[in-house]
Amino acid sequence: MELWFKEIDEANVSYSYKVKDVLYKAQSSFQKIDVIDTEAYGRMLLIDGLVMITEKDEFVYHEMIAHVPALLHVEPKKVLVIGGGDGGTVRELLKHECIQEITLCEIDGMVIDAAKRFFPAVASGLDNPRVEVVVSDGIEFVSNGKSDFFDLVIVDSTDPVGPGEGLFTEVFYRSVARVLAPGGFIVCQSESPWYSVELLGRINKNVMGGFAFVRNYVGSIPTYPRGLWSWTLGSQAPVDISSFDRERLLVMEPHLSYLNCEVFSAAFALPSFYLRKLQALS
Repeated sequence: MELWFKEIDEANVSYSYKVKDVLYKAQSSFQKIDVIDTEAYGRMLLIDGLVMITEKDEFVYHEMIAHVPALLHVEPKKVLVIGGGDGGTVRELLKHECIQEITLCEIDGMVIDAAKRFFPAVASGLDNPRVEVVVSDGIEFVSNGKSDFFDLVIVDSTDPVGPGEGLFTEVFYRSVARVLAPGGFIVCQSESPWYSVELLGRINKNVMGGFAFVRNYVGSIPTYPRGLWSWTLGSQAPVDISSFDRERLLVMEPHLSYLNCEVFSAAFALPSFYLRKLQALS
């Protein structure tokens, strides 16, 4: 008998993957965590039945959420990652020698444990001496954090439901703005451009509640719904996208699988249908 995993997105579109083996099943205090081995994409980490990462394509998400803000910043030294318990975003940030401290705040320690056990290449940076891992609620962590402290805050969250819902509110983004040092950036994952105008517009409007300037960018991830994903960059001052640190990126390019100088610039070129959705509720 064949075993298939099926994910259904917000528009009732189904995505199916043939499963070779079920490696891990657990229920934490916050969510259901599963690890399966699939024929097409290798091991998959599932949270509440949704694909978080796969061995074959996780590099796209992690390179785009980590390197874009890090390369736009003149010289980031202190970074906060909220969520991201799989460790992929931390792994990518460690490729920037200028970053001295990375704090990972993950609400669910079982996600970290599962990542270290089943995705060691993704979680490889979590034991790095530049990294502090804190198992805590990201909303409370930011609320109690020092003002003007972090150069980058990266919100590597699940979808805006369950434990991740509070990470998409205007109140939260205002708290993030307070802990960012002058010239700092926030980046959050902001769902697929194909999702509803209500969801995308709400996320964008809430980020604007904490930041004066917002820019969206996109990348292609085969195992995320609709295959096209977005991230949102927030700042208090205008951002010249062309001013990214090209030399730093060129040094890293041999160690990256998706991002390069051309992709960096192109990621901010948005299709018209997506722009209209973002503007609809702004």
